[in-house]
Amino acid sequence: MRGVSVEVTRGEVLVLIGPSGSGKSTLLRCMNFLEEPTSGIVRLDGRRLGVIDSNGKSRRMGGRELAEMRSQIGMVFQLFYLWPHLTAIENVMAGLTDVRGMSTRAAAEMARAQLAKVGLADKFTAYPEQLSGGQRQRVAIARALAMEPKVMLFDEPTSALDPELVDEVLAVMEKVAEEGMTMIVATHEMDFARRVADRVAFMDEGQIVELSSPQDIFEQPTNERTARFLRKFLA
Repeated sequence: MRGVSVEVTRGEVLVLIGPSGSGKSTLLRCMNFLEEPTSGIVRLDGRRLGVIDSNGKSRRMGGRELAEMRSQIGMVFQLFYLWPHLTAIENVMAGLTDVRGMSTRAAAEMARAQLAKVGLADKFTAYPEQLSGGQRQRVAIARALAMEPKVMLFDEPTSALDPELVDEVLAVMEKVAEEGMTMIVATHEMDFARRVADRVAFMDEGQIVELSSPQDIFEQPTNERTARFLRKFLA
């Protein structure tokens, strides 16, 4: 990452596009401190992430403090990272009981509601190996949403799916956006970006090259690198 500065407002959907290796995933991982930035500041709702400022001094957050703050940032990865030995509902419950300290009964109720929300009301007791790739990704989305995060980060969530399963995941993401969730999405799904994004950022070589509305980015990009990428991608 080189000189990246971006602010996302509450309820906004920012979509990151660009070639592989352009820094989209790194930016997302810096946003929740899975990658610790060597310089710069990340703030969530005005509060600095990863660092605590007190009495004019700064110290790095401890593991428990960082986990608490990360719990406010939902993240969905390219791969699903579900526990294979747990059912769908148990996967969603895990963060609620282990991080939030919620009772098993309350966590199960929340998990059922979130799984139903992503269209998996009939898969509560299914294990990951019994689910399709699209269903596993929807469990991962339900797991993130169950934590009631302030922002959702999506790191190319459909890139590992068979083409026929992509639409079911994008439909869930679009529904989440319509409900007002703040979202930052790295994706190669250009139709999704056109339809759902409030703003689109084109990234290349660790920088945000162009940041504008979907209409401007896709129809009249001002940067030649953006235009060249879109000509190849949309050809």
